[in-house]
Amino acid sequence: MNRYVTAFLSALFALSAVALSAQTAEEILGKLDANMSFKSIRYTGRMEITVAGQTRNKTMRAVALGSSKAFVEFTNPEDNGVRYLKLDKNLWIYFPREQDTVKISGHLLKEGMMGSDVSYEDALESSDFRARYAATLKDDDSVDGRRCFVVLLAARVPTAAYDRLVLWIDAERFVTMKEEMYAKSGKLLKVSNALEVLSVGGRWFPSRIEFVSRLRANTRTVFAMNAIELDVPLDEKQFSMAALTK
Repeated sequence: MNRYVTAFLSALFALSAVALSAQTAEEILGKLDANMSFKSIRYTGRMEITVAGQTRNKTMRAVALGSSKAFVEFTNPEDNGVRYLKLDKNLWIYFPREQDTVKISGHLLKEGMMGSDVSYEDALESSDFRARYAATLKDDDSVDGRRCFVVLLAARVPTAAYDRLVLWIDAERFVTMKEEMYAKSGKLLKVSNALEVLSVGGRWFPSRIEFVSRLRANTRTVFAMNAIELDVPLDEKQFSMAALTK
């Protein structure tokens, strides 16, 4: 390669690295939180849950107000009419066949939703990382050809779902491309990867995410969101016990 071209590319990469390192971990998290926050969301979803080579498919309709209120109704034949209601840190499940409502709390929060690798605790987590974790910028890396900040998050509140997180944050789109979740013991519990990222309402949004447990062998959950609508008007009455059990 021509030495002038080599020198130019080296300088370009060096400038890029300087631009990346000029941002602090708090600034990066702020941009991630701003990109991922919303007043409201409505979407249809699908979970592909694979355990020991067998795959089960779950479909759903979901709405949410910010990160504090969410309502999900499953639509696949096996679970048709099963509903979830999240209000802040509280979660209820309604089973239409039994006409029974169950509140999920305590150790049950660590169990997987519908037998998946996504826990109830994951569903209750706020999207505001800065409120729950102290951040340290570790390095920059590449995921699927996208340059990423590698940010270490250490829990600073007892309500955080994980003691430590490592995020690979897309340096241009500010979405999480990869995430590692750790226990207090230092054990890696789970890994997630963004398989698809879409532009929705002028921002980037991970629309298909893979979750892999490190505690169970031969499991994988892929969660996909379709027909995503952000900042749409929603009826507050939908986020109530009356709507859950109707």
